[in-house]
Amino acid sequence: MKKYVLFLTAFLCLVLNFVSCSKTEYDLAIKNVSLFDSKNKTVLENKTILIKADTIAAVIDFSEEFSAKTVIDGKERLVTPGFIDTHTHLMQNYTSSSDFAPEYIAESDYDLARGLMTQMYLAYGVTTIIDMGQPEAWMDVTLNWQKKPSPQYPNLFICGGSMVSDANYRQPQHHIEVMNPEDGRRKVREYAEKGLKHMKLYRKLKKPDFEAMADEAQKFDITINTHTDNNVVTIDEAMELGIQNFEHFFTVTPSILNYDEHWKTMNKAYGIQMSPSIDEFSAHMVFFFSYIKENPEFEAQLMALFDRMAANRASISTALNVLASSARKTNFFTSFEYFPIRRTPMVSYTDAQQKQLYDAYDAMMLYVKKAHEKGVKIRVGTDCRYGGKAMLHELMLLHEAGIPMVDVLQIATLNGYESMQLTDDYGSIEIGKKADMILFDQNPFEDQKHLLSKKTIIKGGKLFTLKKSLAYALQDIIIDEGKDKGLSWYEKMGNSSTYEPLDSNELKNVVSTFLGDGRVEDAEAVLGLYKQNFPKLQMNIDGNILTNGTYARLRDKEYEAAMAFYEFGQTNFPKAERTLPLAVLMTLLKDGIPAAKKYYTLIKADENYIYNEDEMNAVGYLLLQLEKPQEAIAIFKLNVQAFPDSWNVYDSLGEAYMAIGQKKLAIQNYQKSIALHPENEYGKEQLKKLGISR
Repeated sequence: MKKYVLFLTAFLCLVLNFVSCSKTEYDLAIKNVSLFDSKNKTVLENKTILIKADTIAAVIDFSEEFSAKTVIDGKERLVTPGFIDTHTHLMQNYTSSSDFAPEYIAESDYDLARGLMTQMYLAYGVTTIIDMGQPEAWMDVTLNWQKKPSPQYPNLFICGGSMVSDANYRQPQHHIEVMNPEDGRRKVREYAEKGLKHMKLYRKLKKPDFEAMADEAQKFDITINTHTDNNVVTIDEAMELGIQNFEHFFTVTPSILNYDEHWKTMNKAYGIQMSPSIDEFSAHMVFFFSYIKENPEFEAQLMALFDRMAANRASISTALNVLASSARKTNFFTSFEYFPIRRTPMVSYTDAQQKQLYDAYDAMMLYVKKAHEKGVKIRVGTDCRYGGKAMLHELMLLHEAGIPMVDVLQIATLNGYESMQLTDDYGSIEIGKKADMILFDQNPFEDQKHLLSKKTIIKGGKLFTLKKSLAYALQDIIIDEGKDKGLSWYEKMGNSSTYEPLDSNELKNVVSTFLGDGRVEDAEAVLGLYKQNFPKLQMNIDGNILTNGTYARLRDKEYEAAMAFYEFGQTNFPKAERTLPLAVLMTLLKDGIPAAKKYYTLIKADENYIYNEDEMNAVGYLLLQLEKPQEAIAIFKLNVQAFPDSWNVYDSLGEAYMAIGQKKLAIQNYQKSIALHPENEYGKEQLKKLGISR
């Protein structure tokens, strides 16, 4: 009797479920699919997914009846959860260098900024991204996007700025300094009050600051992600503090090798030099894996580290396509820094060294596979521009390394969502989860290249349709074939139904990208199209691009290019923010010191010019680097006049006088600096060198 009751109850449940599914009208149904179960790494065939609003409401067998407003016939194709990229930077989307990204996201650029996320990520099936460091001035805007996801854009989760310790050099705008451990704790509380659930502790964070922030974050249930490759905090030490998420696979090497000792030894072993470019830095990170493989004691230490990471349920992001690019082991080039714009890596090795680099890359991928097999949670974090396309290539690289496709797809989905504590809503195709999915035209289980195949993307329960950008397609053609062919292509395709109508904001972003790279002629050509198509609009470029772009040319002693770049900006973007230090510097280089002083007097009270003490000081040091000490002294003197109560301006002026042998004036200025700031230890050391014990 008991068995009969149980059977009847189960039967009634099935009937009720069938009746419920058949009577309910769903908003969207994806019928007859092969469903990738990311939790169990299996494929469930002949399934139908029923969606209500933005949520998966039911998963039934294909044979069962249902009612839906819109039906997509899956035709037995593979469907997976939406992919997640756990290490991105929105700044990388804007232009060729994060240095040239805007200081804040203007309201007029909201659609542009979110549209870039769509073009870079969602178009490739990446439905969720984690921003691992942005300017704090962006946070109110991006946090609002985090709280209000949209089917048009990828889900965004932010970490705020990348946390670093106080230092006496200029930090990138997305690096946020903490002065001491208590200040670090305060920053954690500030982010928690804003509603952030993720933070990033960067490699430039001192150990006491790191420990304090990790401890404080646990009190607020903030997920910490950390980049540990500076031999200050190791992976083991971070795990002891309760941290589980680590950035970039290559950062395992400094947790078993002290770079201060082994970097030079490794360089000598392969006959390579210290890294003059970001791509050669990436190549160095690859070479370390050969260095480990050729030393059994180091390899044993690495295997033991993987075991400890697995025991602590640690995860680590990839950045594999960047490293594969430096080794020429991928068909799609990416880099940690896209400046200058290029399609191949900036590396210069002999044939023998290149062969060694190939072998080192194979060693690295062997260790990625071993880490995965030992239970270290691998997750994708591309950390580059064009992250969506890079992610697909990273998945192929993982499979080429011998990792089964079921594991690769779990790495692309569940692993990332679990690590970021987002599995309540994402990461698997289950009832109650958000309806973010990828329906592949061709099955990646049959051929890994099918990861690149056409996809039907469901985002927030809605069918996503990519709007092909005419402006960004034009940008790529100009990069690959030159502006003349780009303009010719535009004349043919400008009215094509293949592309969305030309967008003014996207054109502006293309101009920004070219300016960030110093490609003035290309920027001018695209600006011409802007004026032609939008004659009533005035393009305004963020002043950061114009200012930092000019400084970049000057640091490379490209004076004519710097002048052309600066004058192009002044002529075409009169509303862009201008800085007084740069204006005075350009006058000085063009017309000499007397003209610069006169121009300074003319504009110092002009509200259209931003006057920052630190920037003016940096101009003085730039002139010293350019071997123009008299010009540097002139700049430092102007800064002293403007900020007579600042100890630092006297310290800098003293350094300039010391550089040209004017000891008496150097002593006077160092003494003035120390009088204003008795803790100026550098000034005291310089006085000792000048024979003054104080």
